[in-house]
Amino acid sequence: MAQNYYHCLVAGLPDIFLDETEVNFSMLDFKSTLEEELYPEDYEMAKLLFLPYDNKNLLLFLQEKYDQYDELGNYTLEDFESELSEGGGLFSLPPYMYQFVEEYREDRKSKTLKQWENHLTRLFYDYVFSFQHQFLNDWFTFEMNVTNLLIGLNCREFEKDPEEELIGDNSVTEAISKSSAKDFGLAPVLDYVGQVINIADKDNLLAREKSLDQFRWEQLDELTRFQYFSIEVVLAYTIKLQMIYRWMHLDEATGRKLFEQLIDELKESFEFSKEFMINE
Repeated sequence: MAQNYYHCLVAGLPDIFLDETEVNFSMLDFKSTLEEELYPEDYEMAKLLFLPYDNKNLLLFLQEKYDQYDELGNYTLEDFESELSEGGGLFSLPPYMYQFVEEYREDRKSKTLKQWENHLTRLFYDYVFSFQHQFLNDWFTFEMNVTNLLIGLNCREFEKDPEEELIGDNSVTEAISKSSAKDFGLAPVLDYVGQVINIADKDNLLAREKSLDQFRWEQLDELTRFQYFSIEVVLAYTIKLQMIYRWMHLDEATGRKLFEQLIDELKESFEFSKEFMINE
């Protein structure tokens, strides 16, 4: 298949930096621009980057929390209602969502909400990898590996078996599950293991999150090195813009909420020993 190039679109994109505090266009506007400017086959790849919003919306829909719906998803609340109501619809949602909803409705109480969220994420990754797009495969493989390394480090700290928490099933997850080495024995195959470990050691939660996003940003630059005006450049820009918008909506109060949410998730997943109990 011939490569599509977007000279005018890429040339017109403003420079962005992770520390941006203001962007002069909305993420929704940018998403609409992508739909207008990209070839249909390339826009289908771009839509994959917005599926995490749909995943969150799907969980909210199943919990009937309609007021928290995020408009950055590809599918509206009405789409979920028509597709997932009794009798079904046009099967316009990604196949993994139907599988997830069926499993969730059949045995909702068998897992915690966090476990259901992890399961949905696993299905999402399988779906993305099925497209066999080189840039997206490389990016989501990197994202999955970093996520699993952080899971492994957290589980090790709180003496929890990581097997049920890990995303995917490959040599990386196997090493994290079985190895007692500081780097899980992965340094020879993942040259960024040490960097992830150093970031995870940061005590300040927001500083750690910012370092992780800076690390992701640098990886995107590496994946698009020597790429000019290609769909890969557009996709990388989209991911970077998503990072910026996330940070633009984080303030001290939000950061505190993020920390409290993390603790709640740890409480839900782990049995804390007394030294980890928080003094109310």
